Amino acid sequence: AFSGALGAQEVLKAATGLYNPVHQFLLYDCDEVLDNAKLENDESENDQIAGDMSPGQTYILGHSLSKKLASSRLFLVGAGAIGCELLKNLAAMGAGTDSKKGCIILTDMDTIERSNLSRQLLFRDHDVGEFKSAAARTAMLRFLPNCRIEAHTSRVGSEEDGPFDDDFWSSGCDIVLNALDNVEARLFVDSQCVAHGLGLIDAGTLGPKGNVQVVVPHASESYGSSADPPEPDIPVCTLKNFPYEISHTIQWARDLFDGYFHRRPRQANDHVEQMATSENLSDFAHSLVHKLGADAAVDMAEELGEDLGVFPFVVGGVDKSDPEYVQAVKNVCLNWAIIQANRLFFVAMEDLLKKHPVDSVDDDGSPFWSGTRRVPKPLRFIPLDSDEDEVSAQQIIINERIAQFVHSAARLRMESFLPMTDSSEGQSLVSLEEALSALEEQASLQHKKVDSKKTSSNSSDETECEKDPESIVLDKLNGAKTGASLHPKLNLADFEKDDESNGHVAFVTAASNLRAMAYGIPPADAMETRRVAGRIVPAMITTTGLVSALSCLELVKVLKGLPLNLHKNAFVNLALPFFAFTAPMPAEEIAGVNGKTHTIWDRIIIKGSSKVPVESMTLRKFLSKVQKKASCGDDFEIANLSFGPFMIYANFLHSHDDELLDTPLIDIIKDAIVSGDDDGDETSVSTMTGEQKDALKKLGQKRFIDFSVTVESQDTGDEFELPPIRLMNNKK
Repeated sequence: AFSGALGAQEVLKAATGLYNPVHQFLLYDCDEVLDNAKLENDESENDQIAGDMSPGQTYILGHSLSKKLASSRLFLVGAGAIGCELLKNLAAMGAGTDSKKGCIILTDMDTIERSNLSRQLLFRDHDVGEFKSAAARTAMLRFLPNCRIEAHTSRVGSEEDGPFDDDFWSSGCDIVLNALDNVEARLFVDSQCVAHGLGLIDAGTLGPKGNVQVVVPHASESYGSSADPPEPDIPVCTLKNFPYEISHTIQWARDLFDGYFHRRPRQANDHVEQMATSENLSDFAHSLVHKLGADAAVDMAEELGEDLGVFPFVVGGVDKSDPEYVQAVKNVCLNWAIIQANRLFFVAMEDLLKKHPVDSVDDDGSPFWSGTRRVPKPLRFIPLDSDEDEVSAQQIIINERIAQFVHSAARLRMESFLPMTDSSEGQSLVSLEEALSALEEQASLQHKKVDSKKTSSNSSDETECEKDPESIVLDKLNGAKTGASLHPKLNLADFEKDDESNGHVAFVTAASNLRAMAYGIPPADAMETRRVAGRIVPAMITTTGLVSALSCLELVKVLKGLPLNLHKNAFVNLALPFFAFTAPMPAEEIAGVNGKTHTIWDRIIIKGSSKVPVESMTLRKFLSKVQKKASCGDDFEIANLSFGPFMIYANFLHSHDDELLDTPLIDIIKDAIVSGDDDGDETSVSTMTGEQKDALKKLGQKRFIDFSVTVESQDTGDEFELPPIRLMNNKK
């Protein structure tokens, strides 16, 4: 696989004239995999190879290695370009063929797009639309019919419920192979491997560049121990007020999509139960102001008022076959989209110009609107038959783009309210003609009411300014009470760049180009918008083939239990060409008490007993066990104990708090999860958010709970971090 990928890249260089060819000769060897690869003397050579799916491999690497490959449980995360190549190699190596033990567990939540077929070679035309994991399993069984392979479509992450729980990580897999395309998921998988002592082989590509990192249990540093320099981010002020490139407006529109159609529906779902069951919203308003601060609480209340206030469910049950119901939803969503267009592209621009007029100067006397700062032009819809202004050709283009924005925004807003079986259903929800008609109607109404609004706006603003923040929040929430009482559940949209029918790219394109027009930036078509908004990373099949081959070599070494110095992290660039191989860094030694050291792989295990089971173990008893297990003695005192983001104990606060010390530790953790903060407000089960309920549920399912503990020297006052303290669950 390694030689084939490298040779194919050289052929492409010769055919296209792109990149630098290998200079005459390249030698690569991996003879370290031959270490201890001796044929067993107690069996004949023919007996070892008989029935073997990979006799050549067995002959070179030994029967025991082939047996380990067949009987190991390998967890492959991702079935994209790298995942397909890894599966092809694993099939050729006879992985997962032991009918009793061996298995390949594969997961990928993505579906196959036509654009995937050029570099994900396990898939064919008839697989388009299918889940990648399911199609990859079918393809692999064609290569290796006696392989045991489980295909899942679950996402791997800390917030996900599914098959990949503590039981799975503890006993469901032996080695993990990463074929992921994002750092967040990589870090989560890495943390699970460290917590459960599993080997990890991570591979990634970026065009002709590729890398492979091996994490050897109890020996090497982890994936999360080091990090690449962060990619340069676009400053928030540039995104918000001063864009000067189309990438800025696309990123702004992409964030707008997430806010409108994912964050806000989730926010409404999290709070709808609490609002519906509250007899008086004053307590809810008070808690919002207390937790978020006045400005953030007002913003959130305004969003909840929009999302639940003028709610179309008052028409009847959720029935998208009822024309009256669908029309009510459509009217609400078109009106909402028009309001958003006016806020974003007219009111926001005018407010910015009021704050910084065109002739304003900086503190040093230089013109404010200079350099990369572009003067924005407020955009609004003006009907063609309007007598207010002469409608120019430029205004006709503005009208068209505002209509496109309203059309796409209203469609996605309707999908938040209406259950969709597939994305193609949403295409017929709102037409562009309906968006234009709604805009014209709204513009005529606005023109009639503009004078009355001017006279009343000042008095209303003054009245609102006189109110305290809680009263303002309460006013905005009162409108949402009726909608919340119907217990709606809004649908969340996750941005998907490859589905032409879902309207996601259309919304981002419309919003981005309107903002670009306001700032005098040349617009981008849907293809360019898709590339930037989807953060598409170019992939080359030759690079993925090469890194998958190197990953499988490291898999062989992990299975053979080779020492750390024989493993190789790889960094390649086929365009130059450049190849670098380095031994993994050993796990960092962390200074502990009494001159001892530990690494990220070490744990201090605390167990319950028949006399003191885990569920009734008090904090005092737990701290005593920790001090004894860590061999701290009387010279050290536990300074603090934390569980995730929650501080459970601090000696300067709780050393004499007998009530806390005599409370079962599990109950303290549950209270911390439920309260979610340190404000001391009590939270009942009925007012818990969905996230809090999920956290409590997952706590009860855990095999163990890890704590962070710091101890303090009584003599010097120096603090030392102990290895993670692992409390084992008696029920598991």
